Amino acid sequence: MISAHTRTLAIIGDPIEHSLTPRIQNHALRKTGADIVNLAFRVAPENLQKAVVGAQNLGFLGLMVTIPHKEAVLALCDELHRSADVMGAANLLYFRGDGRIVGHSSDGWAALKSLEEAGVRVQNQSIAIVGGGGAARSLALTFALKDAAEIRILNRTVSRAQIIAAEVEKLGVRAMAGTLSEELLQNVAVLVNATSVGMTPETAQTPVPKSLLRRETAVYDIVYNPLETRLLREAREVGCQTVDGLGMLLYTNVYAAQVCANVEISAQEMREEALRALW
Repeated sequence: MISAHTRTLAIIGDPIEHSLTPRIQNHALRKTGADIVNLAFRVAPENLQKAVVGAQNLGFLGLMVTIPHKEAVLALCDELHRSADVMGAANLLYFRGDGRIVGHSSDGWAALKSLEEAGVRVQNQSIAIVGGGGAARSLALTFALKDAAEIRILNRTVSRAQIIAAEVEKLGVRAMAGTLSEELLQNVAVLVNATSVGMTPETAQTPVPKSLLRRETAVYDIVYNPLETRLLREAREVGCQTVDGLGMLLYTNVYAAQVCANVEISAQEMREEALRALW
């Protein structure tokens, strides 16, 4: 129940109606007894600055940020946490008590937590990432900082893959760029889908044909709706270890509550609530 003392943490994006964050985070927050509520607001790009300033003036704890605002919000920050500085994007704005806005990026951290929980190692491994957008960039740089041996960026527009590969190489990690092919998937320990291909409602699609999957490769899909995408289903049929995208969502929520409210919320509680929502 919301009272005059309830504090607010919100998520903004465009669109935002599909987001599970308010439901799962509020469920976990109630379990802690914290008088905090998470609300979702659809914010068009032209209203971004007004929305951020308004939320801060209203006393919000912070804003979780999703597509398409993760890069644009950097200009509204007074400070950048190292995570956001390295990634060149922020998915969390912390409204600090002194009035300053601090940008954070937790996508990479959340992905690593998901992989580590599944026993999938990044360090000293060859990793292929399908995609050329912000998610692909964030994961590529995160894995590079985690001492991956090699990162291959596979995208239909090779020029975008080359930009990410060049950034990875600046961090001292070998990188390759190209389109999806059997050759570039050879001897890969981890294959990551960092695109929205296969997401509801287009569940019949897959970013990687089954014929290119090898059982020795762990397959990670950042899509969480459906929980088992066609890519993961076919990877499981081949004999691959698979990791779904729900953990990445859960741990971005854990991070936001920690940073903005100093509250520890349970990823497991959120997973159970997310599964109720998805089923």
